[in-house]
Amino acid sequence: MTNFIKNNIVYLVILLLLLYKGVLVSFTSNINSLLTKPSNNYQTEINLLKEKNKELLNSLNEVTKLNETINNVYPLTKLSYRIPYSGYDFYITGSSYQVNDLLVNQDGLVGIIKDIKKDYSECTMLPNINNLSIKIGDAFGTISKYQNDYFIASDFSNYDNINLNDKVYTAKIGDVTELVFIGTVAKIDEHDISKTIYIKSNVDFDNINYLYVVS
Repeated sequence: MTNFIKNNIVYLVILLLLLYKGVLVSFTSNINSLLTKPSNNYQTEINLLKEKNKELLNSLNEVTKLNETINNVYPLTKLSYRIPYSGYDFYITGSSYQVNDLLVNQDGLVGIIKDIKKDYSECTMLPNINNLSIKIGDAFGTISKYQNDYFIASDFSNYDNINLNDKVYTAKIGDVTELVFIGTVAKIDEHDISKTIYIKSNVDFDNINYLYVVS
C-alpha cells in the first residue's frame, strides 16, 4: 500500500511538471530577470556618478587654478550659454554687475559685460570688442581689430618704448581702473612715424567656463 501511494505521488508530480512546464519556465525567467536587472541599473548609476564626479573634479581644479592666478577677490561666475552664430557673444550667471565690467580667467581678459538682465548678463568676448584702450609699459594705445589670432593696435608712435614679449594691460575702462592682463607683444611692424603692435592672448576663447567679474 505504501509503495502504491509513493508511485502515485511520483506520477502526480511528473504530471504537474508536464502541465505547468511553461509556467515554471516563465517564473524562472522572471526570477532571473529580477536578479540581474538591478545589477545593470546599479552599474548605470555608478557610471553616471563617476562622470558627475569627474565633472566636479574638473570644475574644482579650474576654480582652484583661477584662485591661484588671481589674488584679488572678485565675484565668481560661469558661462551659461553661448549664443549661436553670434561669434563671441554669450551669457553668464548672475546680474549683480555693471555694464562694462571685465571678465577674466587665469589666462587674462576674456570679455566685457554688455547688458544686465533679470537673472543673467549679456557679454561679449575680447575679439568682438572694438577700440579697447590698452597700456604697454608707459605707452597707451587702442586695439582696433582681431585678425589671425592677433589683437592689433596701430596707433603707437615710434618713440614709444615697446619690445617683444612686453606685457599688455587694459587702460581705464569705464569705472574699472585696475589694470587687467591681456597678453604679450608678439610682433612689431615699424612705419615712418608709427608702429603696429600684434598682441597674443593666452585665452582659449573656444573653451570658456568659470570667470571672475572685475568691476
